[in-house]
Amino acid sequence: MNPPGRSVSTDTADITLVAPRFIEQRFRSDGHYGTAAIERNRLGRKKVSGGIPCVVMIVLPADLPVDPSSANVDHFRTESNERCIIALAVVTQTAAQSAVTKFYFRYYAQAFEVRVFDGEEEAREWLNEALATGAYE
Repeated sequence: MNPPGRSVSTDTADITLVAPRFIEQRFRSDGHYGTAAIERNRLGRKKVSGGIPCVVMIVLPADLPVDPSSANVDHFRTESNERCIIALAVVTQTAAQSAVTKFYFRYYAQAFEVRVFDGEEEAREWLNEALATGAYE
């Protein structure tokens, strides 16, 4: 079992194992969000998970600056192929973020379930339900 409290900070996000099998990734608005930065965050999630499949909640700030070319890459393909994400919840702050995120994950379908939320509490509840099912074992 992976013990809570493990965390990694990259140039764009803070990634923390907040509970067993539960990762929170909080993007900061002060970084450049291109493909290389998103890859560093993937490696950060891998480090805090200790190689154990986890649910992931990604929280986007309202003023997140994104490199448009990064939308042309399936950033979760490795995690999908390796089955290291049980379920992914993305918490957006604006209607535009929500629409773009939903479109992105429709285009780049994953082996794990992905949902977009307007609030952290609903996202957390959904992820905890995914953990409770034990489908990853």
